[in-house]
Amino acid sequence: MPGERKYGQDHGHYTWSPITTRPALRWPDHARVALCVIVNLEHFDWVMPPEAPRPVTPLGGRPGGFGSGGGRYPDIAGYSQREYGNRVGVFRILRVLDKHGVKPTVAMDRTIAEHYPYLVKEVRERGVEVIAHGASARQIIHAGMSEAEERAYIRESVEAVAKATGRRPVGWSSPDFQESVNTPELLAAEGIRYVCDWSNDEQPYRMTVKSGELYSLGVDLDLDDIALHFNGGRLIGEYGQIIRDTFDGLYRDGATSGRVMVLNVHPWVMGHPWRIKYLDQALAHIDGYAGVWKASGQEIVDWYAAQGAK
Repeated sequence: MPGERKYGQDHGHYTWSPITTRPALRWPDHARVALCVIVNLEHFDWVMPPEAPRPVTPLGGRPGGFGSGGGRYPDIAGYSQREYGNRVGVFRILRVLDKHGVKPTVAMDRTIAEHYPYLVKEVRERGVEVIAHGASARQIIHAGMSEAEERAYIRESVEAVAKATGRRPVGWSSPDFQESVNTPELLAAEGIRYVCDWSNDEQPYRMTVKSGELYSLGVDLDLDDIALHFNGGRLIGEYGQIIRDTFDGLYRDGATSGRVMVLNVHPWVMGHPWRIKYLDQALAHIDGYAGVWKASGQEIVDWYAAQGAK
């Protein structure tokens, strides 16, 4: 029976559930860990739309608010970094994932879907799952949006990916992991089945929505390359060690109940020649273990839902 959290409960998006009270989760072929690697394909706007806020979150945002002025001009450094990822870094990352038999789940924003046909073609030819990723890296969901504005934002992002790839996405990852109080309901209403923004568990779980069906498949923020390098100030050698140590812990605990490891990578970060070998080494470490299910986000959520898990 789920645990009940009353004091300090801030929302009703899910039932509070301590992992020790749940039935054992079993992955296919008795795997201990389900590994999902999300590769982010995102555009960094040259000039911000007048009505868009400046990002304010710890995962890449600068201080700022909703006013005009600062942050609207071209950010050449930021633009160039992301463009490097889309021009160079992503192909280096895909080669490493191929080497280790990992088919990534690609988070694609609306601008990439509409204006980067070469990347869309690359993804389509690989037959990998594509999830919706908002409008762009600098245009995020924020509290100043009305419900109608956010609904349109989500719908336009989903439809752009569907048109570009020929398949309507069932997963969602918000730029900068940002949501409003309305986001889960709006995602479910648009047919999104799982969301990757909530970093509060080592297993998927079902979220509470009025219509549709929505699950959380949370990215581990301690493994996110932006959070580690740009916010945590970690050395590149520590990146690989943190992935290995995290996997080892999940693998141990997965002997009694399956765990999920969602590794979130950005081509403009890990796609550099001096960083990529540490991702390669970390995946090689994981390859040394039996009982690892390398899966897409949809495969993990579909399996979880089929087990009747709550």
